[in-house]
Amino acid sequence: MQGYKIVDQENLVALRPDIILLMDQTAAAIRSALQADPGFKLTPAGRNHAFVSMEGERLLGFGPRTPQAALDLARMMAAVGHPA
Repeated sequence: MQGYKIVDQENLVALRPDIILLMDQTAAAIRSALQADPGFKLTPAGRNHAFVSMEGERLLGFGPRTPQAALDLARMMAAVGHPA
């Protein structure tokens, strides 16, 4: 598989994502679109409004900041995955 693939509603529901990772640059638009999607509302992430966003270059740059970005991402996912 190469590149990004579109996920239709049926497959999104079957994947049952707990958290959706977004890039800061597009987070607001994508979050709004997903929250309006009836299929997404059937997933754990949709029911819990579980989104995490991070600067894309931090995650995809694979440089000296990558280990810290991974730790930060893990902390954010833990916080979203276990709402108070």
